[in-house]
Amino acid sequence: MSEKPFQKFKENRPYSNPEAAARELLRIYRAVLKDGGTHTYTGITNREFIYDAGGSVEEYAAGRDFGIAQKWFRIDESGTRVFLLPDGEDA
Repeated sequence: MSEKPFQKFKENRPYSNPEAAARELLRIYRAVLKDGGTHTYTGITNREFIYDAGGSVEEYAAGRDFGIAQKWFRIDESGTRVFLLPDGEDA
């Protein structure tokens, strides 16, 4: 019996691309803020991204960093509140 190396299968994840993850975060932020709120909380959006949308912690962090770099949203100095920026409204 010949031995074959194990094959590794990589899962095709919808948010493995940081831009896709950032756009999902934008969708979540917009849904929370649709009634005129000024900000949302990272705990709420983190839970929705990971548990409801199926993203991972790493994908959340990459999407967050991408969205901040694009000036789509910002997180305050406490790290708990997210504010949608004008560029994020049109992205």
